[in-house]
Amino acid sequence: MAKALEIVSSGDVQKQFGRYSDEAMIRPVGVTKNGHLRFVMVPIDEYQRLRRRERVAGGIEDLTDDMLEAIRRVEPGAKSQDAEARLGAA
Repeated sequence: MAKALEIVSSGDVQKQFGRYSDEAMIRPVGVTKNGHLRFVMVPIDEYQRLRRRERVAGGIEDLTDDMLEAIRRVEPGAKSQDAEARLGAA
């Protein structure tokens, strides 16, 4: 289960940076300015994990003819065929 976000003011972070940077290693720390959440402090490994999950969507027009042909030639594997057979029998 994800740990709850701790919310602190930017002034508190400024005064107690060591405390909140240590806390951010345990759970996310949300930093507010004038009562509005501005950013969240997280460990670098969590930031990198989130960056790896970023996806860039492309359109079919971005695919080469070779890519499109490879997609057309794909055949379902044996496990897919077994699953289809079981679903058809239900």
